Amino acid sequence: MNKNFINKSLLTVFLILIVFLSYSNLLDELAEDYTEAGVERSLIVFAISRSLNGVISVAQGTEVALSPAGVGLTFAPGQILDPVNDLIERFSWVVMVSGASLGVQRLFLEITSSLLISVMLSIFIILLLLKIWGVFNRAEYKLLSLSFLKKGLVILMFIRFSVPTIALINEGLYLHYLQPQYTEAQEQLVNASDQIKSINETTRGNIDDSSNDLIGQVGVWLDQTRQSLDVEKQIQSLKQAASDMSHQVINLIVVFVVQTIIFPLLFLWLLIQSAKGIIRSFSI
Repeated sequence: MNKNFINKSLLTVFLILIVFLSYSNLLDELAEDYTEAGVERSLIVFAISRSLNGVISVAQGTEVALSPAGVGLTFAPGQILDPVNDLIERFSWVVMVSGASLGVQRLFLEITSSLLISVMLSIFIILLLLKIWGVFNRAEYKLLSLSFLKKGLVILMFIRFSVPTIALINEGLYLHYLQPQYTEAQEQLVNASDQIKSINETTRGNIDDSSNDLIGQVGVWLDQTRQSLDVEKQIQSLKQAASDMSHQVINLIVVFVVQTIIFPLLFLWLLIQSAKGIIRSFSI
């Protein structure tokens, strides 16, 4: 008898705490901040990807022809960067989908934190407390079965708290496991964009070999020879930049897919299984 009273008292305290959390919106405000931070990250990376796409497009339209010592040399940056450009275009779509996923989470957060859901949850909690404390044990209240109340309560709790719970857990895992990878990849892509811009400016600055006098032609020949060496360095630099960009883009794809798709679906499945388990094991 005493144990049953203690269990009922503990359950009462727990349900009162649930009502407080439902109306206080503490979890919702934290979840909203984290969701907004995720959307902002998506926008930042999308802007970086579009910037990269722009500078690579400029490089693709650039071709430098040199002929030091009569040897033809053509430098076409676009040939090196074309595969990376395709990858970045697909990556920008991944970022858009990730941003849309976060936007959907934000919408669901606004819906589940509405006053109507909190009121319905409160009604079921009040009815359940009256039931377990013996107020609704008379025959006229048989329709309010314990099974109906507990299932309805668990479903409403799932609706009310699942989205903010997913957002909080998701952000916590991001901060601990994904943020260093995201920060490094973002910085590397910005550096790669600046590097390609620098190469584009250098390429456009190639001198015009229109001089006809002998001294001028010798000067052009020497200048072209120097530029041919610079071009070799630029080719190697572009190849390294393309390799680095590919790795960092893949890393960012992993970050966004895991945070905005895999983690939310995994946590949602776990919460659903937990709710089912609570319904099966709920006893008073």
